[in-house]
Amino acid sequence: MEAVLNFLSQKPVFTLFLIVSTGYLMGRISIKGFSLESSAILFVAIAAGALGLKVPVEFKTMGLLFFVYSIGLQAGPKFFSFFRKDGFALNMLAFLTVSMGALITIFCIVFFGIKPEIALGIFAGALTSTPGLAAAQEATNSSLTSVGYGVAYPFGVIGVIVFVKMLPFLFRGMKEKEKEEKEVKDKITFQHNKVVNPAIFGKTLREIGFRSLTGCVVSRVVRKGKTFVPSPETKLEKGDIVKVVGTEESLKNATNLLGEKVEKRIKSKGGNLVVKKFVLTNKNIVGKTVKEIALNSYFNATLTRIRRSGIEFPAMPHHKLEWGDRLTVVAEREVVENLKKFFGDDLKAVEEGNIYAVILGMVIGILVGMVPVSIGNAFSLKMGMSGGILLSGLILSNLGKTGPIIWRAPGPIINFVRELGLVFFLAVVGVGAGKTFGHTLGQNGLILLLSGVLTTVIPMVSLFVLNRIFFKMGMLKFAGIITGGMTSTPGLAAATSLSDSTEPLITYAAVYPAAMISMIVWAKVLASVFMN
Repeated sequence: MEAVLNFLSQKPVFTLFLIVSTGYLMGRISIKGFSLESSAILFVAIAAGALGLKVPVEFKTMGLLFFVYSIGLQAGPKFFSFFRKDGFALNMLAFLTVSMGALITIFCIVFFGIKPEIALGIFAGALTSTPGLAAAQEATNSSLTSVGYGVAYPFGVIGVIVFVKMLPFLFRGMKEKEKEEKEVKDKITFQHNKVVNPAIFGKTLREIGFRSLTGCVVSRVVRKGKTFVPSPETKLEKGDIVKVVGTEESLKNATNLLGEKVEKRIKSKGGNLVVKKFVLTNKNIVGKTVKEIALNSYFNATLTRIRRSGIEFPAMPHHKLEWGDRLTVVAEREVVENLKKFFGDDLKAVEEGNIYAVILGMVIGILVGMVPVSIGNAFSLKMGMSGGILLSGLILSNLGKTGPIIWRAPGPIINFVRELGLVFFLAVVGVGAGKTFGHTLGQNGLILLLSGVLTTVIPMVSLFVLNRIFFKMGMLKFAGIITGGMTSTPGLAAATSLSDSTEPLITYAAVYPAAMISMIVWAKVLASVFMN
């Protein structure tokens, strides 16, 4: 054993990669749904540090920069929707969850006498937030922060899973509300209907309010043997055969409105009409609604479906288009090239990353982090490298493009950069924490564990009580908010097991960016208040 330790102590780079690979393998071990995932690297590193091993500390800074910037790139396009009406309430609940964790942290510092650098680690671990740990570690520059994280993280994971599994029991008195919120199967399909309802003869699709009334899109109409793409001003006539696109539930609405469902099929290929898919990379129409781009008016074409983040849904007039959306359009063959130019349709811009843009964005973030932020004479702090780089990633990815520079990066590249930075960061800080982990835990183990439990449990229970009294959300949406607010991926897995509905997943994705940013901001604020 001594010979192995001597060898490893002389090969710090090899030791670093050995810790990362060992931790990665351990993190994949799952016991009844519980796994440490990337955090296993931290625990392996703590053990290595306790044995006296060392790794190059330069990898910590590099890992931190790549990790935090990738978080900004990932969250940016959706984070600023926080300020829009539709997502404001949900994101406020996520912010409230994190803020309650911060208040418990203050309580533990003041009344339990826990060192601030340890308490900040407990705060991040109890809410299972690695971005929070990164921000706290940078703010405290203390190995004790990682110790606190290591103590609180296991219960943070288990506690959220157990709480989510208890939700069916806790929500047993809210069956009707849940029934209203359950989502129908979101798989997009189509059907053909014959117009036989006299109430709509001679009325335009706009007059009927077809899309809003049914949740479907009419992609084609056959009238007297002629097939054409309808516009909002197209009048429905008796005997028309229409192709309707939507979910299984919305198609039932269309049948109720139009009349009988028929087996006749309108051919998708051949003739003058074609179905084409485009990738949205034209910045000029990003953020505009389906109604605002007015394909019917300019191209005599119909946008029928949008595919975003692996989810496909009917294109409704109020839906806003986002960079990288996959759009399904029914159009006449001669306008396809014009539509291609209109949407951009540059797959390379979406799937290939620009390393220059990534590095330049990080440089901008480092400079931003050097600028002090002051509120009068009472409060002043610097965002630091992690805060500045996060803000840079958020803003630049939200912009999407500046001149020839495309700031956004494709999902696979963002995920790779994030994981690469994360594993190096966890390995280095874990080794540093290992030197004091056993001693700190031996002296204050029970109080540290209690603080972690309180920081995990109280925000979830408090939010549950507030929901029962004020918000009255259904179980599935609440599960998404809890797991997103606690930044718990294992908890999300438990939430999705409650039902076939995608409601928890959609809600989690909506609130997760705000929760991450809240964690980082609170870590900076708490460090500024208690470390000075």
